[in-house]
Amino acid sequence: MLRGGRPADDADGEESPAAPWLPYSARDVLLGVATGLLSLLVVVVPTVLGWMFDPRPGDSFADPLGAAASLWLLVQGAHLGAGATTVAFVPLVLGALAVWGASRGASRVLDTADVEDVFVADALPRSVASSAGRWWLGYALAVAIAAALTLLGSLPLRWLSLVVPLLVAPALALVLALRRLARDADILGPRFDVFVAPEAVRRAWAPARRGLQVLLGVGLLLVLLAVVVSWGSVTNLHRETGAGLLGGILLVLAQLAALPNLALWALSFLAGPGFSVVEGAHTSLTGSAGGLMPLVPVLGAVPEPGPAPWVLRLLVLVPVVVGGHIGRRALVSVARLSSLRTKATVAVVACTMVAVTVGVLDGLAGGSLGAYRLSDIGAPALWLSLTVALELVVGALAVVAWDAWRLRR
Repeated sequence: MLRGGRPADDADGEESPAAPWLPYSARDVLLGVATGLLSLLVVVVPTVLGWMFDPRPGDSFADPLGAAASLWLLVQGAHLGAGATTVAFVPLVLGALAVWGASRGASRVLDTADVEDVFVADALPRSVASSAGRWWLGYALAVAIAAALTLLGSLPLRWLSLVVPLLVAPALALVLALRRLARDADILGPRFDVFVAPEAVRRAWAPARRGLQVLLGVGLLLVLLAVVVSWGSVTNLHRETGAGLLGGILLVLAQLAALPNLALWALSFLAGPGFSVVEGAHTSLTGSAGGLMPLVPVLGAVPEPGPAPWVLRLLVLVPVVVGGHIGRRALVSVARLSSLRTKATVAVVACTMVAVTVGVLDGLAGGSLGAYRLSDIGAPALWLSLTVALELVVGALAVVAWDAWRLRR
């Protein structure tokens, strides 16, 4: 009787958990703010340290702080610039890390939600949806703080583009967090039952994922090979930047973060559309046009101006070969005696998924580093997607047709 009368014990005599020092609603918002600010600090610290080791005359502490805030928003998809100058270039590694870090913070919030709560609109448990919304609000406050800090620096923000770090980046983070939560609990309501992918799409998912990995791997390998071949030019450009020790390290890290972007450029080079470093300096399998390049060391690996040897055009067969690999994987994902139509459909769907993903990644990566000749750089996303789709489908259907001919023998 005495034990039952203690307010800290429940009816079974076990100690009840202590009340949290902060309401869960406020805690979720604060975790959202902390998630954004911790991610911001990852950019602020090296930027400020670089400024401290190499300060510019007349600059104040506010300048690197504002520049770091601008860069943090840039890697999440925001655009910078004023007038004719626009900087819209997202190093995909940094963008992926920002979304991944945000998803870890969102997971911390969702782990405390009641997954047994009633569903809202037959979609998500009320507690899960409320926690996600409060975390989103906190993350939006962190983005607002960063946007205010950009006013201190010399890299102004294109305010209309703020919708991407406010909506798109946290939405992707929440999707990843909800996916982790769904592995341990049934949090998807009946409304999601209608979103069932067709059989061909479900079977094409694995071949498409494998094909995308191979395709991007080939592009990355081509970039590394070009850097090794042109190592002298790359190192000379690095010395000419005069970045110093810490600045040089940050410059190398920035180029490593942009390797997936360069891999997409290399893929566009293989597929045929090519890429441009500056306006008037287009590089493709037919040759490279000259132009005044930006002082970025890795661009020393771009081929010298002039026509390319005709044998180089055979590299266009590389995406076709990758398409054949996708076709082979598509055949494995269906029954051996499935109809030719089923096999071809799965192969084409897988190739289309790869091409669309490549185009979306190139579009998210951006294509502007300034004004005038730097206003349109990189690979054309639409033409790259269409060309890659065509070449992959040719290779995949060739493998499917060969398999059908072998079965008929």
